[in-house]
Amino acid sequence: MNGLKDHLGDPLPDRAVARLGTRRMRGSVTDMFYSADGRKAFVLSGACLCIWDLIQGDCIARQQVSEHRLTAAAWNRDVSRALFADEAGVISEWNLAERTRESVRIDTGRKSLVSLRYSPDEDRVLTLDQKTGRVEEWDRKTGRRRIAISDAGERFDLCLYGPDGRTALVAHQPGNNVYHFDLATGARLKVFVEDYVCYDMCLSADRERLLVGTRHMSNEWRLCDYERLETYTGHLGHAVPSVAYARDDRQVLTGSRDGSIRLWDRHTAEVLRRWYPHQSHVNRIRVSPDGNWVLSHGSDGLLAETSAETGLPRLRWERHMAGVRALVVTPDGSHAISGSSDKTIRWWETGGWTTTQTVECPGGEVHALAVSPDGALVAAGCKDGSVRVLESASGKEVRALEGHRGYVRAVAFASAGEIVSAADDGSVRVCDAVTGRAVRKLEAHLGGVLALAVSADARHLVSGGRDGTVRLWHLATGELNAMATAHRGWVQSVAFGPDGHVISAGRDGWVVEWDLQEGREVRSYAHGDGVEDILYLPDTGSICLAGQDGRVFVWDPGSTAPPAEFTGHEGAVHALAASPDGLRLLTGSADTTVLVWSLN
Repeated sequence: MNGLKDHLGDPLPDRAVARLGTRRMRGSVTDMFYSADGRKAFVLSGACLCIWDLIQGDCIARQQVSEHRLTAAAWNRDVSRALFADEAGVISEWNLAERTRESVRIDTGRKSLVSLRYSPDEDRVLTLDQKTGRVEEWDRKTGRRRIAISDAGERFDLCLYGPDGRTALVAHQPGNNVYHFDLATGARLKVFVEDYVCYDMCLSADRERLLVGTRHMSNEWRLCDYERLETYTGHLGHAVPSVAYARDDRQVLTGSRDGSIRLWDRHTAEVLRRWYPHQSHVNRIRVSPDGNWVLSHGSDGLLAETSAETGLPRLRWERHMAGVRALVVTPDGSHAISGSSDKTIRWWETGGWTTTQTVECPGGEVHALAVSPDGALVAAGCKDGSVRVLESASGKEVRALEGHRGYVRAVAFASAGEIVSAADDGSVRVCDAVTGRAVRKLEAHLGGVLALAVSADARHLVSGGRDGTVRLWHLATGELNAMATAHRGWVQSVAFGPDGHVISAGRDGWVVEWDLQEGREVRSYAHGDGVEDILYLPDTGSICLAGQDGRVFVWDPGSTAPPAEFTGHEGAVHALAASPDGLRLLTGSADTTVLVWSLN
């Protein structure tokens, strides 16, 4: 670390001068729950308990509570104590206010505990071992096992105490049922709920009803007679990985695989409100003690708190919600522009690195960006196969260039009047930037075209594809001038280098400089892991490369010195851009952030 901090006060990696976005409240989460006052979140991550101040967005404590990875948690009624299970099969109890370990310790001998619960009287503990499908109840103070229940051949993922604390409800994962067991005898009382996979379930405040999330819907059941009261369906993708009761007894909440949370009228199954805190599956939902906020965690790694009334986040940080796939810097150096899988494009002013505007891209996920030579237009290559042309000053869409089938992976301005794009359909298209009319179509690659670059004089185009080839085209005529079988695997980035040479990089981890006119390799560099993007810096003659391993290197082909290494991202680096003066390097990552580095 270089001692510098980003705008939120978090340390920056060595050589970095700014971070666009933030990694706060993002990462691996096993489980989470609210504090009694609703101002904090207790979050299990790895072997640690993290405590987040939800008002300020600060991690106020991080404490290791086990020598092994934590696999499950339970908390008592007033959230003063919590039980943590680890992958060694040990359950320990902690005082949450003082963050000290209590005397309670239960060594279950089970290596895959995935669920545990306090009994209603808090004297007993219910556990579930996923590998064996064994449900067990323990005396909390002595650690003595009271009963073990095993349904041969069955697999379960979640357990709850029944209404009176004398039965256990267990969710069946690969089948279609919830099992109800008597904890005194181990007898199976009932099997109910009809759907393929049972993901989540919870009891109502009066403990008389069970809300269940399954593969295709959510259902509410009355436990005294196992009557299904209502069905909540219509989620995009159908699956409901998480459910919760609202504080208002007339409402329930469901979290879907489409990243949305829905608030329902419990009696009419009418959707009262829907919002999207996540990019994909909502894996956990917790409701604040006052009922005003919903804490959720998704498979996108984001821990989000949103208003149950409006769906808006409590903390509105400037950041992408998914990986950054594309980066450009305007010709005057005043703005950096980033495109993301979260379907947005952001403009960042380079003076203070703050967002000046954010645009929801009509074409969906953004996989490529280019800016016109005069800086007036921005072209975005999108998931829906279109290229969206936007006014740089306002972010307003001026036209959509259509015709590709599949993701548009690369885009470039050939001149002020033409836009070149490459897509998964294996074609390169040249379109008039003003009229949107297709001028010519270049087809020769066997498979998707992932990369392209236009020469400085706009006479030539180079492309790289899934077929492992690099191809040089005459841009005005569409004639194929040269080709090289460049890599073992996909060619993911190309650029024009010195003396008219072409530089290519691929999933095989190699960066190669080519003289395509003569059909020979000039030099090569082995990165090891797959290379996502390359950037040639004409002022210094250096080559920047971004790796799937999250590292960025600046390599001087004419030097025997080792390349300069830039590390600090927590995911693959997908995109590179440089300031016009060559003093700053920008890197966009799957970790949702952009880092700005000094090249001095």
